[in-house]
Amino acid sequence: MQQSLPISEIIQSRISRRNYLPEPLTHETITAIKQMFAAFSSGPLGTSLSFSLVSREDTATQKLKLGTYGFIQGARYFIAGQIQPSVIGFLDYGYTLEKLILEFTRMGLGTCWLGGTFDRGEFSKAIGLKEGFVIPAITPIGYASETRGIGERLIRLGAGSDKRLPHEKLFFDGNPSTPLLLPEGHPLESILKAVRMAPSASNNQPWRIVVDGNLLRFYISRKPGYQKAFSQVDMQMIDMGIAMSHFDLVARENGISPEWSISETTPMFEGLEYVISVFLPS
Repeated sequence: MQQSLPISEIIQSRISRRNYLPEPLTHETITAIKQMFAAFSSGPLGTSLSFSLVSREDTATQKLKLGTYGFIQGARYFIAGQIQPSVIGFLDYGYTLEKLILEFTRMGLGTCWLGGTFDRGEFSKAIGLKEGFVIPAITPIGYASETRGIGERLIRLGAGSDKRLPHEKLFFDGNPSTPLLLPEGHPLESILKAVRMAPSASNNQPWRIVVDGNLLRFYISRKPGYQKAFSQVDMQMIDMGIAMSHFDLVARENGISPEWSISETTPMFEGLEYVISVFLPS
């Protein structure tokens, strides 16, 4: 367990794990996971969140086919949550599940974001999905194998998981035409570094942040046609919530308390969709 590590280091060290050992989670670990669910029952924007630990060993789920279409091997446990679909709901879900995933990483457990590669019907049965609710994404959880199979290596290669857009393509000063230049040691440096490390569907990194003094506006750069593959879930808005989580956690680690809000009037830029603003008190 890595209790002493700061969250910024947990973010840098965490990677997606797709191959798991057969060992069951200990009773103490399962208890700790469920206690986290209770502590993280609402997102920063007020969405009520309900997470469940799904085990292949439970008698209630043994008859279910908890499939991940071959993307995950050996996992005995999964985390699945449910929300009513909305922009704010997806932001809160991405923010909170990523916060949980980082805590699981601290505990020495492996995880992997899954948005479109799991059987939603079977997982819906496993958690008792309520009418009008959706499961936006799930993660396996367990003791990850030290070795990566060929399938895992191919998935990472195909997604470009080890490649990220450079700072100047993600963060801007006043408008998207002006890359943000920060002096060495600036408080935003470590915060934006953590945002750049955020996981995203197919490693698309849809977030763009425009800085205006102490006010930062988050925009989404959507991949054309990507949303057609998902009927009820906005995967790229979940990605924005994940980026928010990294921003918020590292800011607080640095003694800054971000203030999140959605503005009715904000500058619009071609090819970008405004999502949310954050104010950083001096």
